[in-house]
Amino acid sequence: MNISSTRSQQGVALVVSLIILVSLTMLGLTSIQRTTSDLAMAGNQRETGLMFQSAEVGLVNAENFIGASTTNADFANSPANKALGLYTVMATDTTYFSPDYFDSTTWENESTTAGTSLDAYEQPRYMIEYLGDRSQNPLAAINIGGYGTQQTGDTVSVYRSTSRGAGLTGNSFRYVQAYLGKDKP
Repeated sequence: MNISSTRSQQGVALVVSLIILVSLTMLGLTSIQRTTSDLAMAGNQRETGLMFQSAEVGLVNAENFIGASTTNADFANSPANKALGLYTVMATDTTYFSPDYFDSTTWENESTTAGTSLDAYEQPRYMIEYLGDRSQNPLAAINIGGYGTQQTGDTVSVYRSTSRGAGLTGNSFRYVQAYLGKDKP
């Protein structure tokens, strides 16, 4: 029996074992990195969904407010109404600018909170702009009825509602805007 050939075989086994061990370590690290990445993507997707749901709740609350309102005087430009996020847009008023939707202080000081049980960083908020009656204000002359259908002869008050929803972290927000037409009684 040759002792030198046995010793050289033991050295090869050590090298092969080390190569297999390094390969398994690399495979494990890659797997951990991919799992971490997948977890981050799933969290972002959940955050996006929650922001959108929250903003939609705000729009529904705005629509309910408009539906329950019996007079457009609720939207008179006064400090009390502005604090609730209720505005009147006059086509002839060249000094009027829509609220700055991307300024957080606007949402803190000039909007209404929509009560909800969503588990979000903050409650959804909304503001409503009364654009006037379709027949009186060129800003309100938009087709609310259907896409391309004839409008009725009724006087329709047109509103633009904007809502902001937050996710779990409060690091980003989703803004949703809708127009609503309401027949005058």
